[in-house]
Amino acid sequence: MKDLNENVYNSARYFMKVALVLNTRKDESEFEVEYDPPHTIEMIKHGIESAGHEYIFIEADEKFLESVKEAKPDLVFNRAEGIRGESRESHIPAILEMLGIPYVGANVLSTAVCLNKGWTKKFLAFHNILTPQFHILSTIRQANKIDFKYPIILKPNEEGSSVGINEDNVVFLKKNLARKLGAMIDEYKQPILAEEFIQGREFSVGVLDCIGPKPEVLAILEIDFSKFPEEVAGVYGQKAKTIYEGLDHYICPAKIHRDLKKKIERTSVEICDLLEIPDFARIDYRMDADENLYFLEINPLPGMDFDPDNQDISFYPYMAMKSGYSYDQLIQKLIESAAHRYGLQK
Repeated sequence: MKDLNENVYNSARYFMKVALVLNTRKDESEFEVEYDPPHTIEMIKHGIESAGHEYIFIEADEKFLESVKEAKPDLVFNRAEGIRGESRESHIPAILEMLGIPYVGANVLSTAVCLNKGWTKKFLAFHNILTPQFHILSTIRQANKIDFKYPIILKPNEEGSSVGINEDNVVFLKKNLARKLGAMIDEYKQPILAEEFIQGREFSVGVLDCIGPKPEVLAILEIDFSKFPEEVAGVYGQKAKTIYEGLDHYICPAKIHRDLKKKIERTSVEICDLLEIPDFARIDYRMDADENLYFLEINPLPGMDFDPDNQDISFYPYMAMKSGYSYDQLIQKLIESAAHRYGLQK
């Protein structure tokens, strides 16, 4: 494991009251898949305490404002996905900024933009980041906007963790679009992203900010679709993540040549810089046969699950471990990154 500077975490010099703020997963419903289970909460708690800090837990519910004012933390380790609304990931950062409490992770505007796939893609496309062609569709009548070639893939525009995505979201013929689009609008009560489906390799990239000239890009992960059943059809959705989850489906570090590795790393750092995302993020790409790298989406609140016994494994800590960090060290680095930004280090 990487050798972190333990002096930084000497409790006599660098002690803080750190509050872990999140939504606890209470069931296995599709919506709560983004929430953190008890196992993950315990692992983050262990990481905070191993860094020499006092640990506090605060549920990110309707009582959060009163709870955080009473707790008076020095720093919040924000993991809150939010309860409802199109900007739900921004609710906790907004309250923390109003109260002047420092926190780990992206700010109000960045979390709001990044939860909206369409806005994120428009913003990055303006800055010449390649992304598949797309339209945002709120009604079936808007389907005639699509002027790029099939197949296309449909995704809820304001969800993360592959919510609402499976192999049957890929539409190969225009005549089949209305039925699937209508069903998704009815079920998810939000606009749907209709995106050009890029056939090819899929990569996930973790970025870890730190005290230094630039963020660290963790070991790049490739999803090995050859290890999945044919029914997955090259779509890393809920079925692939839950029914067929397993570390043998992923190649990390990805087997890619040096120039491609540099390209992915450079693009990932640029995206985090453009979207003003500090501390940590996970970015997903597709690459076609000509090695054109297409940005798919970014998660400024990447999953932190790592429970191999129950096949509950998030890419971000897995990539960190493949980069030489223990789970505790990863938590310590994230705290260090945020504390440095806010000038909390003594």
